[in-house]
Amino acid sequence: MKEDVKKYIWNAIQWNNAKVITADDKTYEWIADPVGYFLIRVNEETQEVEVGVCEYDDVNNIKILVKGKSPQKICQLIIAEGLLSRMDHAAYLGKELARAWICMKTGVKYVQDGTVSGEFPEVLWLEKKEDAPK
Repeated sequence: MKEDVKKYIWNAIQWNNAKVITADDKTYEWIADPVGYFLIRVNEETQEVEVGVCEYDDVNNIKILVKGKSPQKICQLIIAEGLLSRMDHAAYLGKELARAWICMKTGVKYVQDGTVSGEFPEVLWLEKKEDAPK
């Protein structure tokens, strides 16, 4: 699609009457997905993102391994197979698959729930700040 056509289509969208909802810092209750949870990693040898599907009653024992080169296709397959049941879990999966893929493509170490640099955000919280109370 030509750039001027894209610009026309974008500008033709009517935003004036849209209801505006602003995301803020509100914390929402975390509810476990009854189907299970995911362990996500990058397989550097095969250049694939791998998702292990685990159950809460058998912690870190992967029951199903889903793998592929496209975050979107992996996510679609997991949804089609009924391996998740909550929309917030699907959103989390999409975010982490995208992060894993970006890390894989850029050669950065992927850490699930970490930062793009490969570090856990918790490490930053644990660093003692100069102005921290003693």
